[in-house]
Amino acid sequence: MNRRFKLLSLTALVALMTVALVAAAKLESIGNPDVQFRAVGPAGLKIDGRSSQLSASGKDGKLTVVAPLTNLKTGISLRDRHLRHYLGTEKYPNATLTVERSKLKMTADKQTVQSSAVGRFTLHGVTKPVTVRYRAKRTGSDYHVQGLTEIDIRDFGIEVPCYLGVCVHPDVKIKVKFKLREMQ
Repeated sequence: MNRRFKLLSLTALVALMTVALVAAAKLESIGNPDVQFRAVGPAGLKIDGRSSQLSASGKDGKLTVVAPLTNLKTGISLRDRHLRHYLGTEKYPNATLTVERSKLKMTADKQTVQSSAVGRFTLHGVTKPVTVRYRAKRTGSDYHVQGLTEIDIRDFGIEVPCYLGVCVHPDVKIKVKFKLREMQ
């Protein structure tokens, strides 16, 4: 019984050390990220935007994701200019999400986890808590991450966009996909 207890204790200690090492590991984004948003309006209006620029890093117990807003494209150049105007990208060029790594579920190699976490989202110079649903699959030292959140742009001091009397709804869905790698 004593030997079995020691073996179980050793196994538990190794598992805790592994989790602690993963939580303390430095993470950097690699590959080709994808940032998307969707705003909707009356009569089935859908405005989809996207960018392939995003950086993510994990250090000091936090995961930080930064998306440059100046490169968002909707497929219509006039709408892109209006978008940059409403977002105030000259003064606030980035959107940033910071999540405490202790709030994220880490997964073992070749495993997938789906969960949600509350992070601090900064947009237009305003920081608010947001809930992010995410899915992360681990392959070796890489994490393939997909995240989804929805915000009300008015909470961030952004005027509801209107053009020729047609206004979008203030709720905007944001979806990101990126890959993180553990760095030594």
